[in-house]
Amino acid sequence: MRIRIIGLSILTVVASAAAVLVAAPAQAVVGLTYATSVTVSDSASSKSLAVACPSGKVAIGGGAYITGAIGSASIRQLRPGQVLGFNFLSVIAQEDPDGYAGSWSLSATAVCIPPPAGLSYVTATVSDPSLVWATASCGAQRIIGHGYTVSDTALAMAAGAEIDVRNRAYLSVEPSQVPGAVTPLTGTAVAVCANAALPGLTQVTVATATNSVNGKSATAACPAGTQVIGVNGDLFDWRRHTVIDDLTLNSAANSVTVTGYEDQLGNPLNWTAEASALCAT
Repeated sequence: MRIRIIGLSILTVVASAAAVLVAAPAQAVVGLTYATSVTVSDSASSKSLAVACPSGKVAIGGGAYITGAIGSASIRQLRPGQVLGFNFLSVIAQEDPDGYAGSWSLSATAVCIPPPAGLSYVTATVSDPSLVWATASCGAQRIIGHGYTVSDTALAMAAGAEIDVRNRAYLSVEPSQVPGAVTPLTGTAVAVCANAALPGLTQVTVATATNSVNGKSATAACPAGTQVIGVNGDLFDWRRHTVIDDLTLNSAANSVTVTGYEDQLGNPLNWTAEASALCAT
């Protein structure tokens, strides 16, 4: 089921506090927990987190948000994975090509569950000089989570999972419009797949108004009796001079928020931010 409401407003170097584990309510997917972490706030041009799941659980996705550097930094990687038995969500945020002089920080939340039967991480990588559209399909399995990676100075303009008959993860990538962007672009979509769908899997979508206002946030809440397990984000219409600042997964509010800002060159035309919450019982 997809509910749409319009008009509501690889281990990397870890610079973080210890991850905090939060148990999900009893009605959620059995064994679901969230792990959170945050970097220091400083002027480093790139920040990384590897948010570890507790022993016996695997990462199927998560969310992240940037505090500070508005319009001058974006989330370049939000990717669940496994390395040598370590299960984690790898997150990287990076300043745009001309940098940002002030301090900023990166926060992330991993969604962790007991390993489902047939767990696999399917990837698809696409390169292009100006626009990347990558999809990773679960084939005969069912998608239960997703993630992505984009190349240096590229922007993830849309990323998420399609839980309908398309059964895939998707990623749309464009170059930063700030001078100095690196091309060609590369984007990798990651689909987290299992033999069966999570129980009660559903999706709720909310979009902001379409206008030229700088700074837009869309929040989508999971229905009663379900629990948030993932966040899809999208900027559309005239989005060339906009960046996704936040793909926030709020376990306490059982919701997700997607926030977009214009870059420092500005965007006088109309654009929209959209958030989709992936939910399960």
